[in-house]
Amino acid sequence: MNKQYIKKGAAVVLSVLMTASLLVGCRDSGGDTPTPTPTPADTGTDVGNNGDNGEEKELTGKLSFAHFNEHEASELARAFMDRHPGVEVDVRITVRDNDAYVTAITSDIRSGADVPDVFAAEAADVKRLVNFEGGYEDLSAAPYNAETFDSKLLPFTIDIGRSNDGKIRALSHQGTPAAIGYKRTLAREHLGTDDPKDIAEMFSTPERMMQTAQTLGAAGVNIFPSWGELMRMYLGARSQPWVVDGKLVIDDKVNEMIDLVKEFRDNGYEGGMRAWTPQWSAAINDEENFAWAIPTWGLRWIIVSGMEDEEANPMATAGEWGLAEAPTPYSWGGTWFGMYSGSNNKELAWEFIKFLTIDEEQAEKHARASGDFTSNLAVIEKLANDDSFLHPLINQNPYAFYLPMVDSFRGELLTQYDGTIEDAFQNAMDSYLAGNLDRDGMFRQFKNQVKDDFPEIDVD
Repeated sequence: MNKQYIKKGAAVVLSVLMTASLLVGCRDSGGDTPTPTPTPADTGTDVGNNGDNGEEKELTGKLSFAHFNEHEASELARAFMDRHPGVEVDVRITVRDNDAYVTAITSDIRSGADVPDVFAAEAADVKRLVNFEGGYEDLSAAPYNAETFDSKLLPFTIDIGRSNDGKIRALSHQGTPAAIGYKRTLAREHLGTDDPKDIAEMFSTPERMMQTAQTLGAAGVNIFPSWGELMRMYLGARSQPWVVDGKLVIDDKVNEMIDLVKEFRDNGYEGGMRAWTPQWSAAINDEENFAWAIPTWGLRWIIVSGMEDEEANPMATAGEWGLAEAPTPYSWGGTWFGMYSGSNNKELAWEFIKFLTIDEEQAEKHARASGDFTSNLAVIEKLANDDSFLHPLINQNPYAFYLPMVDSFRGELLTQYDGTIEDAFQNAMDSYLAGNLDRDGMFRQFKNQVKDDFPEIDVD
């Protein structure tokens, strides 16, 4: 057994409870009695929930499943085992810190030993893993025929899961549109309104953002806790990715963002924090920082998780936060799932991937229980039109809010280099904003780091 993984057997997974619900919704599970050993699944023709006779497929066996997030992995494994009591899912967790997760997966693929049947890929890593030789199975080909899923899943999530040769190799169970999350109390006190449409207008252009920052700054409030909030929004607004035809590209939106960030910093309008630091998370509770870049998953994992006492905090259910549209629709994050091309357990692995993605019952249950934004088109439409589906944190229907944005996202903006390039960019920008480098020096540091990390990229 590979010691790179912290392996958790089925007995451990079975004891893991679903996350406390942020949304009122159905938490039922599927069948709850053991089933006999099935005949092999006809994965070439069945892309729905049921077998050819219309009955739920009876599955048995053991599946290995690698992930970087224990909470999500255990929740998804639990749901699949609830549906199929004859299946045992062996969850293996390796954190992403310092590239540990991708290193573990790719090392095992190279050795051909102990590779999990299904392994997840975070947005920053998905292009690396779908293009890693010998890694993910080609899901476009028979018997999987995942090209037929374009009417079932958000198209941009399918495109992101393609390898450079155009083959679908991983599918996502979530869409990750993003917006501006803001504190309603501060909005009413300092901006005169907490209406999402009014707040969106105040952030609609660089000029309006600067005016809003000035108003908040006069009251001692930072418009953002970090400049990284703007980076997330502007990277989603680019017309070109970081790398095009093997060459590093600095999109015009990146330059626009640098100018705005520098003006914010020089005037003390943003908090100068680094995203994901304890200081940045703690600012959720204060009255000195106004807005965050909030993807769909950020309601739970940025806002609520940053609150003191987390879900027990009354602020998590008081509608004290709001969502407003960003200047340009953007997406942030996401998780994809594919199967190992050398797996001896492909039929069960494929059933698991379908369960996570195109199974409408599971997609709706997961959305209602977790607050996540599914990639399943039928469920998106259903929940967006459910007036009772209100997230208590924001007192808004996140599906109705995010739905108009999803057609704007472009999967081609992601490349296999993004995670490393963005780290280099943030490091150079931090030095620039701290006054240790001028603008030209910042770009030199950034480009030199890209050259060192990726000698194959042409850097002017």
